[in-house]
Amino acid sequence: MAIVYRGRDTALDREVAVKLLHPHLATSSESRARFSREARAVARLAHPCIVEIFDYAGDGAPEAYLVTEFVRGRNLKDFAQQVGFGYPELGLLVGRALCEALVHAHSAGVIHRDLKPENVLVQAEPRPAVKLADFGIARILASDERMTMTGALVGSPHHMAPEIVEGREADARSDLFSLGTILYWLSTRRLPFAAGNPTAILRRAIEGDYEDPRSADPRVSSRLAGLLRRCLSVDPAERPASAAEVRDALDVILAEVGLDRPEEALHAFLGDPAAARAAFPARAVAALLGRADAALREGATARAIGLCDQILAIDPENAEVPVRLRALSRRRRLRRLALAAGGLAVAAAVLAGGLAAWRSRPVPAPPHGTAVRPSPTGEPARAEPQDRPVPTGPLASAPGEPPEAGAPPAHGPVTPARRPPRAPDAAAAPGAPAPPGTAPGAAATLLVHVRPYAQRALLDGTEVASGAQAVRFTLAAGATHTIRLEHPCCSPYVRSLTADEAAGLGELRVPLDPRPARLRVEGDPATRIWVAGALVGTAGASQRAPLEVAIPPGGDSAYEAQVRITLEPPGQPPRGVPVKLRAGAEHTIAVPTAEAEP
Repeated sequence: MAIVYRGRDTALDREVAVKLLHPHLATSSESRARFSREARAVARLAHPCIVEIFDYAGDGAPEAYLVTEFVRGRNLKDFAQQVGFGYPELGLLVGRALCEALVHAHSAGVIHRDLKPENVLVQAEPRPAVKLADFGIARILASDERMTMTGALVGSPHHMAPEIVEGREADARSDLFSLGTILYWLSTRRLPFAAGNPTAILRRAIEGDYEDPRSADPRVSSRLAGLLRRCLSVDPAERPASAAEVRDALDVILAEVGLDRPEEALHAFLGDPAAARAAFPARAVAALLGRADAALREGATARAIGLCDQILAIDPENAEVPVRLRALSRRRRLRRLALAAGGLAVAAAVLAGGLAAWRSRPVPAPPHGTAVRPSPTGEPARAEPQDRPVPTGPLASAPGEPPEAGAPPAHGPVTPARRPPRAPDAAAAPGAPAPPGTAPGAAATLLVHVRPYAQRALLDGTEVASGAQAVRFTLAAGATHTIRLEHPCCSPYVRSLTADEAAGLGELRVPLDPRPARLRVEGDPATRIWVAGALVGTAGASQRAPLEVAIPPGGDSAYEAQVRITLEPPGQPPRGVPVKLRAGAEHTIAVPTAEAEP
């Protein structure tokens, strides 16, 4: 698109970069307009992780140029090849800085649309930093002008979002897909959709065909793999909702390995990469061991095992992990023995209690003609009828058993025994014991049916299922566990419960709560927007931040519905636009040029 020169700003006495549009492009009105748009877009951004623009030639200048800050360093692709990161989490420090840049750009209504390592600059001097450059094909969401490259693909095939490949509208989530390809590359040193030619690359991106990152590099944690899968979702609605969400997820992943101050860690790494790589394993192992011990104390065995696996991926010869795994195995054996012994003890107690109750039962007075003989075993005296017929029929009792409740005496009146008062229903009381057949303190399985489905299901922070409508959670005894169900279109479902509580539930049906749809309207900022007869805002407000629109009831489902949105440009008749709203999704519409009935 342009050639870049190193220059000097004589007024402020500083080095600058001058981007001059190639002459064969300068004659194209579309290219000049795109170049002009870059200047206006980047001029609205002011962030340490974005290359700053100082000056612009102006629309009427004979030559089109930009003047930006001069970055001393190299692009991210060259840095990775020449210096390298060594560990996935050290590469993620750069990815987090890119998230910060995108959070700022997207909040200003600017998408990059061509994120790739070549457009990321790693600054060495005067202060190490990462800067996102080249917003040359950014689209300004808040602009009234629709500048599209009709019939042309703009961007790198390795990092292009499927919707751009297919000619559909790009939005901030398209940047998140491209960011996901960079995060995958930083974590595994491989491109997710690599193939022999651009057509094959684009086909793999459209189909979501890429190697599981944990197979590409076993040091990738399950939490990181889950984040990469979400970023690389073919459906934009299934990606994270914002760059801020990706940044926050990276913060959790980095904190697990002791990088809880990512900005400082990035500065230290860029300042001395070799020292940072050498110090990382010990720092990460110490942090992961601490988290594994905490998980063991809480009874979160699956989480503890996952952390131990992560330690061994970093340090295969680590001596602490076998000790913890042996302790965990020993604990499991003891728990199984305790459960078995507990089951026998419960059975013995029930048997003994039943026998004691039977022995202590009240004995009715013997009827006339019945002899009472002492029992040689010390049991209560048993009335043995003499020369009387044995009762038959439905009211008869088995030999040696008391008559059924309500049965009339066989011979003469019998003094009724007092029945103890009935205890209240324990199952309905808070803190009630587990139902019959479930040993108290045992592990329990909870089957959760999710609607529409769980994009991710987590137990104590560890992913146990993805893309499932029925999720089976196994909860260890002795701790309170947290289950979490996530879907991009819905608010997450979070619940804490113990194994005993899960055993009491058995199954659970969870309809996830749909999030509002997000709506942007391109056109005159003063255009008023009506949904279902209610004024929800103006086009200008939607261009600054999407308007939230609840999914109305009675649609195709609780998660999507066909609605008619009425747009009212100033001084013009209202115009109706049919839109299919999806929960949690962002929709961009334009004021139609032809009039339509409201």
